[in-house]
Amino acid sequence: MKHAIFGGSFNPIHNDHVKLALQFCEAFQLDRVTLIPTATTPLKDNSAIVDGKHRFKMCQLATQDHPQLAVSDTELRRGGMSYTSDTLKEFCRDGDELYLIVGADMYVTLDKWHEFRSIFEMATILVSPRNQMDYDSIKEKYTDYLPYGCRTLISHEYVGPLSSTAVRNAVKAGEPIGAMVDPRVEDYIRKNGLYR
Repeated sequence: MKHAIFGGSFNPIHNDHVKLALQFCEAFQLDRVTLIPTATTPLKDNSAIVDGKHRFKMCQLATQDHPQLAVSDTELRRGGMSYTSDTLKEFCRDGDELYLIVGADMYVTLDKWHEFRSIFEMATILVSPRNQMDYDSIKEKYTDYLPYGCRTLISHEYVGPLSSTAVRNAVKAGEPIGAMVDPRVEDYIRKNGLYR
């Protein structure tokens, strides 16, 4: 099975997260993409991140109409710092052909990640640029990673401009978010008073 891991804080999950996962499914004939909300994200400010149970539930709500998308709480259950290398080791046990979905901003920092060489060994990296500038920096970094045996596939469709920060800011400002997130996610955010 061709199985991609898509980790992130998903704080909250938005429409472009789902669109990106589906784009990769189609472009690279993936059988499954598993979204994995992180517990604590290295190299990132975690102060504005809501509890993992909320982020996990919102991921479930946003993906429930797409059978090729799954959600796992493996990093939330493990707790502590969420290292991608540890997560990939867990999924390696299934014997699947593993892929790792990352954004352009994450791709250019991969060589700073915990045990990045083992990440390159276990998974093919799938990356999607937001614009031409992203594409250029991905191509530059791609060359840097080749000596480590990193396998990279670059999507030629740009990912949308949405961000979780924009969703949170809109909620805080009392602005509508219906165009940014699944209606069930919007309802969940409102009912649970998140990001106010």
